[in-house]
Amino acid sequence: MTPHASPRHRTAVLGSLGLLLLLPLGGCAGGTAAPATAPPARTTAAPTPTPTPAAPSREPSEAAAPAVPTVRATLRPAAREAPAPVRLVADDVRIDLPVQPYGVDADGFMLLPATVDEVAWYAYSARPGARAGTTVLAAHVDTVADGLGPFANLRDLDEGDELRVTAADEQVHRYAVSSVEKVAKAEVPLDRVFRRDGDPALVVITCGGSFDRGRGYSDNVVVTARPLG
Repeated sequence: MTPHASPRHRTAVLGSLGLLLLLPLGGCAGGTAAPATAPPARTTAAPTPTPTPAAPSREPSEAAAPAVPTVRATLRPAAREAPAPVRLVADDVRIDLPVQPYGVDADGFMLLPATVDEVAWYAYSARPGARAGTTVLAAHVDTVADGLGPFANLRDLDEGDELRVTAADEQVHRYAVSSVEKVAKAEVPLDRVFRRDGDPALVVITCGGSFDRGRGYSDNVVVTARPLG
């Protein structure tokens, strides 16, 4: 893997996934919503019809009235969302960081914490323990203010290494690394990283590869892990 840039090159905020991850997800797409009701059509006045006498009313007999069953209408309780992730631990590469939920900015790019000491959980992705989809976590590899952060070690993970994600209810979800990839930013498979169906997985992302002062890092490090147990 290409080593990180030397510290003298770090003169701007580095490793921003917000510069690469345009998320084609529901709720983030642009466009104008259709009006709730269509405007009335233009009409031409029609001649007033001649009234006709009403037909005599006929009371139905009691024997003809159908029996109408009555059922008590009771709403089902709303489905309870699984707790959000609050901590990520990877002992093999010395990562132990708090996790906070983040969405997207006005341009549709994933937001990240300003510090290397916090991890973003993409709040529209799956929650830990979900039966399908990816739980997406991301953080800066470094910043001007903090220097190199713990996620610089992400690329050193090996297949089979354990990741632990603690949820807000204190339940710990364990995962085993299945792949560690270095992918050019323009080639990140967003449909695979940010998916809502298929087998559950944890995806952890940071920047990597070579660094250019104008363009930032060339690649992303993408770690995929599968649930244990």
